[in-house]
Amino acid sequence: MKPIFMRFGRLRIAAVVVSVLPLSVLPVLGVIWLWQSSQILAWLGITALAALIGLGLNQIAVRREQRALPESDTGPAPHWPPVADECWKQIEQLADEATIKEWPLNDAAGLMRLARQVLEQVAGHFHPGTGKPLLEMTLPHTLAVIERAARELRDDITSNIPFSHQLRLGTVARASSWRDWFKRHEGWYRAGRFVFAPQSAVVAELRRAVGNQAFQHGSAQIQNWLLREYIRKLGYHAIELYGGYARVEEGRDLELSSDRSTADQAQAGSEAQANEPLRILLLGRTNAGKSSLINALFGELTAATDLLPDTTTQVIPYRLDRDDQLQALVFDTPGFDGELFADRALAHTARSADLILWVSAANRADRAQERARLDQIRGLFDDPAVSAPPVLVVMSHIDRLRPLREWNPPYPLNPPTGTKAKNIVDALTAVSSDLGVPVDRVIPVCLAEQRRYNIDDALWAAMLFDQPAANRVRLLRCVQARRQEENWALLRRQLVNAGRILVQTGAKARLN
Repeated sequence: MKPIFMRFGRLRIAAVVVSVLPLSVLPVLGVIWLWQSSQILAWLGITALAALIGLGLNQIAVRREQRALPESDTGPAPHWPPVADECWKQIEQLADEATIKEWPLNDAAGLMRLARQVLEQVAGHFHPGTGKPLLEMTLPHTLAVIERAARELRDDITSNIPFSHQLRLGTVARASSWRDWFKRHEGWYRAGRFVFAPQSAVVAELRRAVGNQAFQHGSAQIQNWLLREYIRKLGYHAIELYGGYARVEEGRDLELSSDRSTADQAQAGSEAQANEPLRILLLGRTNAGKSSLINALFGELTAATDLLPDTTTQVIPYRLDRDDQLQALVFDTPGFDGELFADRALAHTARSADLILWVSAANRADRAQERARLDQIRGLFDDPAVSAPPVLVVMSHIDRLRPLREWNPPYPLNPPTGTKAKNIVDALTAVSSDLGVPVDRVIPVCLAEQRRYNIDDALWAAMLFDQPAANRVRLLRCVQARRQEENWALLRRQLVNAGRILVQTGAKARLN
């Protein structure tokens, strides 16, 4: 097989050599002139200084490139439960440890092996007891994940790699073959230069070292970034697929109000909102102050006081809008220690909550039943495949602590000032210990209509602080609701289309 350069023909090669000969001789003549005029040392010094300056500028450019190169846009989805977050940590570790030396971007077979490794790692995480976890997927979902990962990677390449939208694969392949040929014969060329023009060869080697360093820094940065994004995107969509969070169709907004919340909003006497509201569940024993807490939360926003019965006999939803900071459905419930709230109803209601407010009276020391019920709620979310809603303990009736007749807020608690404040701190410590919650998750309040205290500052601040975690639970609910709706919609469509095909087939058979 002829060498690549011989395919151009001897005449064309001779034409190129003759054309560039004067230019190639010029550096040699320049070095001779410098030598004869005794300027060679000065010129070498200037060259060395320029090389050092060039290296310094290159280092600055490298640092700027590192800052300018986009950080990974691919991260864990906010609706993922703990089991998915744990799998994402493994994908992040795999991406951080991957190098272009181990996984060259021009090695298609190697990248396919890497993709399979990512998929196997994710599939094995979600289906550990399955012999072939890679097969635990449906074909439509698999195709959807491949399509989305490829689309996002394409967008990243187009946005961040210069000329990627114009550089053709054939050009890259030809350039690669030329580069390989040149690397095989580069050593002869460099050795010949040292023999025939040593001064020029030294300058060329210095220039080559500086240029290669500048090129390789930028090239390695981009390639490493691209390789790690490739792993992250594959891992992200694999988690979506094997974790059961991916949908085949993305047409409907994920956060649209679910049918259940729409019905609850209608029961609350308010217009259904477009987006799924937070679901805040109030739990506690009878007469702990749950209904009074709703009155305090609503404040002047709604006439909730007139709507609340003396004793709650069923789960009652209320629509709560707080200055565009919080849009939620608040559910008042019967006391769990009564006959109106069975264990099954309690579990069913808790599983649909995004935030739980557990109301516990400060003036009652018998909390064993409360602890048992709260542990029961916690047990519902032991599965890492679900996200547990944050729990805030609202310690009510602090006005009934000793001294009983004293009520002169505010009460500084750190450190406590006065007997009442000290008793509030003691009650906080007791509630925290009895219910097994951190003391900073217990909010002391007074809910009496004329004595409301610590609602707008402490309780609202804690609820807003927990809003991101509650939104995480809400998003997972939305994903599950959309998946269920999609499953039924696809099944209906498939049955209709299959029936149409059967009817058409039967009609053709009768005609024949």
